Amino acid sequence: SVPITHKHPGSGILAKAPLFTAAAALLLAGFTPQALADTIKLHGATTVVNVVVNPHRATVEKSTGHTLEIVGNATGKGLVDLSEARADVSMSSEPLDIAVSAAETAGKTVDPKTLQFHEVRKDEIVFVVHPSNPVTKLTWEQLSDIHTGKITNWKQVGGTDQAITVYSDALTGGTRAMVKKVVMGGAEYAAGVKSLTAVSRVAEVIAKDASGIGGVGKSFVDSAKLKTVDTAKIERPLGFITVGEPSAKVRQMIDAFKTAEK
Repeated sequence: SVPITHKHPGSGILAKAPLFTAAAALLLAGFTPQALADTIKLHGATTVVNVVVNPHRATVEKSTGHTLEIVGNATGKGLVDLSEARADVSMSSEPLDIAVSAAETAGKTVDPKTLQFHEVRKDEIVFVVHPSNPVTKLTWEQLSDIHTGKITNWKQVGGTDQAITVYSDALTGGTRAMVKKVVMGGAEYAAGVKSLTAVSRVAEVIAKDASGIGGVGKSFVDSAKLKTVDTAKIERPLGFITVGEPSAKVRQMIDAFKTAEK
């Protein structure tokens, strides 16, 4: 920069002060939120990854200038990662209390009073079977008995004489936790229930298994490959969890997803 001199009032001393250059002025004029671009780590529910994050990721990254680093490792593990500062945000496909229960299953007790849930949209859990299965309707009591092992054959609920294979998402998955609390009344899953790596896998496997049944997010259902069993509605929120108030960059991201969902 080019120095200029000026005289202090009441003194004969000349001082030098810096003069902003044109380059510095342009730098300040061009200051934008993108200049603070950062990486945001999101861990948790694969349902949120597939239904909320992936469809809008490019739009959100472009509008915020931030890069999203995504790990779909189930609601419970995502919340554990958040509580241990390995993630900036955890993704949850269930209400906060059920997410906390999923974290406990993952080996970590998290105080819900320290958390905030930021809902982006609603979703629904449905139970699906193979298209060849003649069963079209089940009560929550029947579903509970199927998942706890009290009902083991399709003929017990109006189907063919065939053993039932129950599939669920990961042991620390939110969908599994939601079904356990809402449908099963907190009862334990039968030992024979097959837990898969992600809830999307439940839909994929049942589409090929005539004996199968499982609870999945409604958005995972391909009606050409699966049949949805008529039962009482199970609605749930999809969103993000933060420890306390979200940081500025996380708030910006959450708002961008909410805008994209409108």
